[in-house]
Formats: sequence, structure tokens, C-alpha cells
Amino acid sequence: MFDGETNFQYNGRPISDILAEQAPAPPQFSTHNDFTVYVMGPYTAFNAEAAYDDADKLRTPFQNDPLFDPDRHITNDGKGDMEQALRDVCTELRETLNCRAFIATDIDIPTHEQAEEQNNSRSDDEPAVEGMDPLAQSVAFAAHSDAVIFLFTQGGLTTGVGAETGGILGEFHLRRGNPALTHKPGQRIGLYQDENFRSATIDELPKGYNIQYDSFTAQSDLYGKLRNWFDSLDRETRDTDLPVFIPGDTYSSDTDA
Repeated sequence: MFDGETNFQYNGRPISDILAEQAPAPPQFSTHNDFTVYVMGPYTAFNAEAAYDDADKLRTPFQNDPLFDPDRHITNDGKGDMEQALRDVCTELRETLNCRAFIATDIDIPTHEQAEEQNNSRSDDEPAVEGMDPLAQSVAFAAHSDAVIFLFTQGGLTTGVGAETGGILGEFHLRRGNPALTHKPGQRIGLYQDENFRSATIDELPKGYNIQYDSFTAQSDLYGKLRNWFDSLDRETRDTDLPVFIPGDTYSSDTDA
């Protein structure tokens, strides 16, 4: 994991330190496999019962999905829990690819709304809790990770993660033709979608941004392709000249007005 100095911080602490403490480690963890992978995807599954009055007549209100299991990935109130499906993906990656795969909620940083709720219930002698908006968290996590995975499947509600995807890729200057002198290495960001997923915006991202892109048919297919991708990344050098994108004056003087 990159541990240099950047301006990505929470509550006065570098994000790199927080990830080093909180990102789940693989079973055989050592400094030699401190390869941190940020996994992003929808946290909620599409539920037909929330959209249609007669959906209770369906065998299941959830769509067929290669990652979401309607028998296991359900919250206590009956909602589809894609977040748990992503956690299962991270567990598989940690166990089989020997990396520190994590999702945003594995890291104990509250959003502004969560911080407000905590502050309203804290005692007078407890310090106030600071919040950090989800996109700012994702940008920081992606910046400090050795690899970033975006997962899109037909069963997930993708509004939030779709917006974060564009925000992150734009933050790292990865749009093709961007005149910035620095950028997060595009080969370390992979977008994987199941072959039945349809989104004009997501489908076009690889044409507009310099990242890795592939599709998959089932979990086993996804894991096989992720293994091949990881094998192509140099886990030792990790692009040490620019493992983390640091915002600043990074455009060529030729582009100045």
C-alpha cells in the first residue's frame, strides 16, 4: 500500500494510515502482499415489490444476477443486500488472490448524515464526529489503492455507484485526451459488468476513459478474469512514481488561456 504524503485525510489523519489499519487482510498477510484493492458496486438490489403493486405474485422480486443470491443476500427487513454480495466478492479475492480487498463500509469513516446522527446522541464529554461525503471517501480510497474494481450487474441499483464512477475517473484525469501531466495509472482501474447488464453510460465509459474493461457471465468467470488482470499488474513497484493522484496544478502550460 502506498504510504507517502498526500492531502487525502480524515479527521487530521492520512487516509493511507486508516486503510493500513482497517482494510481487511488476506489469511496469509505479510508486507509482501500488502496489495490493496478497492471494490465498488451497488449496495442495494432492485426489488420489483418496491416498483410494482402486483410484484408479490412473482416467484422472486429480485432479478437473476451472477453476484446476488436471493437466499443469502437479504436484509432483516427483506431488502436485497448487494453490499453483502460485494463483501463476498472481497472475501473471495482475499482468499484466492492474496490481496486486501475491501468496500467503503469496511472503513470506519461516517458520512455527514451519519456523523450528525452520532453527534446528536453523543454525551457532552465525547468529541464531535466529523463526516466525509461518500464521493470524497471513494476518491481517497481509490487514490490510495493499488487497484480499483467497479462491478456492475443487472440486479443492482446503480445510480449512486454510477455517479461515483464518473467522479473518480474524472478526478484522476483518465479521460482520453486529457492534457493533464499526471494521472492515476489507468491499468490499475478495472470495470467489469455482467453480460446482461445494460447501461448506455456505463457501456461508453471505456471509450471515453483510459481504463481496463471486461464483461463476465458468472462468478467463476469474473474471478478468472480478475486473476488474469492482477497477474498483469506489478505488485512490487506499483507505479511508485505515481501510485496516488494528488490534485494540484498538473496541466501543461500549453493549455493555459
